[in-house]
Amino acid sequence: MKLLLENWRQLSLTEAIDPATVKEIEATLTSAGAETYIVGGAVRDDLLPDAPPSKDIDFLVRGLPIEDLIRVLEPLGKVVPMGMEFGTVTAFIDGESFDFALPRTEESTGRGHKDFKIIADHTAPVEEDLGRRDFTMNALAKDSEGNIIDMFGGIQDIQDKVIRAVGDPLERFKEDPLRILRAIQFAVRFGFDIESETAAAMEKYANRLDSISKERILAELTKAWTKGYANSDHLVALLEETGVGQELFGPSFRPIPIKAEGDDADRALGNFISFFLLGGNADRLPLSREMSLYLQLAREAITGKPAVEFASKYRDKLPLIIQVLDKAGYSEIVAKLTKSLEYPLNPKELDITGQDLMQMGFRGVDIGDALSNVMLAVHNDEIQNNYDEITRYLQG
Repeated sequence: MKLLLENWRQLSLTEAIDPATVKEIEATLTSAGAETYIVGGAVRDDLLPDAPPSKDIDFLVRGLPIEDLIRVLEPLGKVVPMGMEFGTVTAFIDGESFDFALPRTEESTGRGHKDFKIIADHTAPVEEDLGRRDFTMNALAKDSEGNIIDMFGGIQDIQDKVIRAVGDPLERFKEDPLRILRAIQFAVRFGFDIESETAAAMEKYANRLDSISKERILAELTKAWTKGYANSDHLVALLEETGVGQELFGPSFRPIPIKAEGDDADRALGNFISFFLLGGNADRLPLSREMSLYLQLAREAITGKPAVEFASKYRDKLPLIIQVLDKAGYSEIVAKLTKSLEYPLNPKELDITGQDLMQMGFRGVDIGDALSNVMLAVHNDEIQNNYDEITRYLQG
């Protein structure tokens, strides 16, 4: 599935989950004899200063086989049993989506993101499940009483603003190379540093990113571009230091860090343009037609394509392109493009008509050619868009 601009615009629409719904879920599962834990990002976000309430809450449920878990959840909402064989189900409760999982461990069976075996066991200790997580800050579990299980020092790493792999970082990235990009986007989103052994393992296994799908790569970059837009310098530095940027997008990849403004869609698209403006294999991402067009226009702009062509054909695209090029330091080109927004878009907006040209002696295709020449002269600031100047220009 290609991530289009409309998908990007949905990123900022989801609201925080109602705590009352969470309490109802916990009470229902507890009454059925289960141990219930909130795990992962929701626990992490509660510990981050100034972090907004989590929009995604995942539950780890111990003590109920998957069939019993489904039966207990069904009175609360619609349960989708996809993933049962992996010990996971999704439930839609009070208009929100929640993921539920039994304690699991993962065993690698190959090089790719999907090349691993999941073993689910409702009797396994929660600590064993946490040991399969990617980073210490995500290997946290909070029980229904609010107590946090932290086996790997995740709370301290959050306080120290450090991304650290759980256990052996080489094993974590070997299990799933996508974690390399996740480490980068987390560091950018939260303004964290990456612990040295974790960073070294990322560099060692960067060549395994060729096994990751285009969609997954774009998903991680989008989170960095939107949620971490204020730390674009950090993003570019990490991509260069770990070798991930060139590994993914080739030796010509030279991203320009900018702080794109606007909604999430504008931030994502603006950063996408600035990343590939000077080169790099953008086809490593699942490009929509609109993404390709924006990038093409921006690249043409910095190579001197006349502003008149942009103003006449792509006026709606110009504001974002102008913003990106301005932040990237192309002041002269920005000035020309900005001025082009003031120009007439087509011959009908000129202060002279085809009938006027006929009275001046123009006939047939010469009329169209004359109007095109006048448009170009106006856009090039050779004349003003008024009848007298246009007449003198044509007579000259």
